[in-house]
Amino acid sequence: MSERHPTSREVAPGSGGRPDADGVPWWVLALALVTSVAVLAAALVVVGPLRSEREQAATGLTTTTVEVTLPEGEDAAPAVDPSGRVAYIDAGGRLLLGEGAETPVVLAEDAAVGTAGLGAVSIAPTGDLLAYVRSDGAVVSLPVPIGGAAPAPPTVLATDASLDAVGGGTTLAWDAAGTSLVYVAVGTEDMAGERPEEPAPLSGIGVYRAPLPDGPLGDVVKVVGRDGSEITRIGDPATRSMVSVAVSLQDDLMVLESVAPGTGQPYTIALSTIITPQELPTPISADEPDFSPDGNFLVVVGPDRSGQELIRVATDSLARAVLVSDAGICNPAVSPDGTRIVYGVGENCDRLELISSLGGTPIDITPPAGPGDRTFAMGELGWTAEGRFVTFAPCRATDGPVECGGPVTFLDPDRRRVIDGPEATTVAPHNRPLLQDLRLDLLMGGPIELESTFELTSELAGEFEDRGDEVGEEANRLAVELVDGERELAIDLQLQDGVRFAVGQMTVVDPDAGIDRTFMVVGTPVVIGVRVVSLSGIWISTDELPATTGEFRLAVRRR
Repeated sequence: MSERHPTSREVAPGSGGRPDADGVPWWVLALALVTSVAVLAAALVVVGPLRSEREQAATGLTTTTVEVTLPEGEDAAPAVDPSGRVAYIDAGGRLLLGEGAETPVVLAEDAAVGTAGLGAVSIAPTGDLLAYVRSDGAVVSLPVPIGGAAPAPPTVLATDASLDAVGGGTTLAWDAAGTSLVYVAVGTEDMAGERPEEPAPLSGIGVYRAPLPDGPLGDVVKVVGRDGSEITRIGDPATRSMVSVAVSLQDDLMVLESVAPGTGQPYTIALSTIITPQELPTPISADEPDFSPDGNFLVVVGPDRSGQELIRVATDSLARAVLVSDAGICNPAVSPDGTRIVYGVGENCDRLELISSLGGTPIDITPPAGPGDRTFAMGELGWTAEGRFVTFAPCRATDGPVECGGPVTFLDPDRRRVIDGPEATTVAPHNRPLLQDLRLDLLMGGPIELESTFELTSELAGEFEDRGDEVGEEANRLAVELVDGERELAIDLQLQDGVRFAVGQMTVVDPDAGIDRTFMVVGTPVVIGVRVVSLSGIWISTDELPATTGEFRLAVRRR
C-alpha cells in the first residue's frame, strides 16, 4: 500500500492522512442530509445507529467466527445454471449482453478499452437500461432488449468520461433506483477551487501544514440523470484525482477512491452523496470498496503489518472488523444475499477465496489454472443474480503487463463447478438491491427507560413530513412524525449553521411503557457513513419538579 497523503493543508500526525475540518466540515453534510431526508422518504436515512450489544454481534460489527462449510455432492443442492443478465466488453470493444452463460448478443462495437484491455459497463438495478463508456469518451445508455425486440438507439448522457481511468477500477455505476449514473470525468481548470495566497494558520499543537499538490489536473466524479442532465460534480481536480467509485444499492451513498494528481499516491477513501456536491474524507486507508446489496456494510482492502487485510465496515457507524489477512488481497465482491465474500488472495492475487461476511475460516475456491501467470488483481469479481456463481474474465501476465481476455468463467464455489462463458475482457452481472424492512429505533436511558421500534411500512413511511420551515437566516428545521397504532413519535429540531448541536422537542407516546409526554432534547448530529446522521444526546422533562434528565439515541436501519 502506498503512503497516504492529506487532502488539506493541516493534518495531525498519526491521523492516517485524514483531512482536517478546513476542507469539508462534518456538519455541512449532516445539515444537507437531515434537511433533505424527508423529501427522500424512500431512503429514510434520518438518524444514526442504535444497537444493543446483542444486535452488534448479530450485524457483524464485531468479528464473529463462523465456520464456512461448503456442501459436497449431488445431495447438497440441486445443480443450477447461471441466470440473470450479464454485460460484457471484449478486446475489440464490442459491447455484449447475455443471459447467464449463454451466447450474448452484440449491442455496440465502439466501447472504450483501457488498462489491461478492460472496459466500463454497468446494468441499472432496474434491469431495463445499461450504460458504457464509448471509445470517444462519451457515456452512452442503451435500453435492454426485451425478447426478440430490435436494440433501441443509444442515448449520449455525457461526453467527458475519463478514458485514462477506464480499466483502473469501477468508473461507472448506477444509483440504487437506477435513475442516476455516476462516472469518472475529465477534470478541467474551471473546476479547480481557489487557493488562498496566505495559508490557513495552524490549528493545534503537533499539527503540520502539508502543501497541496501542484501539477497536472486530475479527474472528478459526475452524476447525470437518465436524460443526460447533470446532477452533481464532486471533487477538485487540482487536489484529488478520482480513480474509482462504489455506489450503494440501497442508499444515497458513494465511496470514492482518489490519488494525488500527477503522483498516483492514494488518499484515504472519501464518502459522498448524489445530492451533496462535496466529498467527506475519512480516516480509512483502504481500497477496492464493495457494498453489500442490503447497504448495511461495505468491504474494503487495507494494509496490515505483513500484507493486507479484508475489512468489513458498517455503513451506519464506520465500525470496522477485520475478516482475514494475507500477503495480498484484492477485488472483494459481496454475494447477492450479503452472506459471503469472494476475493483474490496471495502475493500476486493468484488464488481465489470465499469467506462468510461475518468472518471465520476462508475457503480456497481457486479453479484450475491455465497458461501464464494468472491474477485476480485486475478486472472485477462478481456474482450472478441468483447468487450461485462467481464471475470473472481471465487476466494474466506473461512477458509483459497484465492483459485480460478469453472465456469468461462462471464458477459455482459450492460444487467447484466451472462453466465457460463468451470471450471477453470485462464482465458485469446485473446487481440488484437486497430489500429489507426499515425500522426506526428509539432508546432512552435514565429515570425514564424505553426501547421502542417502529416498523416503517409504506404507510408509516408516509408519516415522514419535511416541513422545511426556515426558523431564521441560515437555519434549518426538521420536523417528522410517526404513528403506529397507539404509539407515536414526533421530532422537531432546529439546526443552526455554525452550531454543532441540534435543539428541539421530542414527543413520545407509548401506552405499554406508560409514557405520554414531550421532552426537550439537545443532540449531536454526526455524519457516520454519510447515509445516516446519528442523533444522540440528552432529554429533559419538566413534567415533575425537580426536572429529570437522561440520554437518548435514534436510528433508522434496515434489518
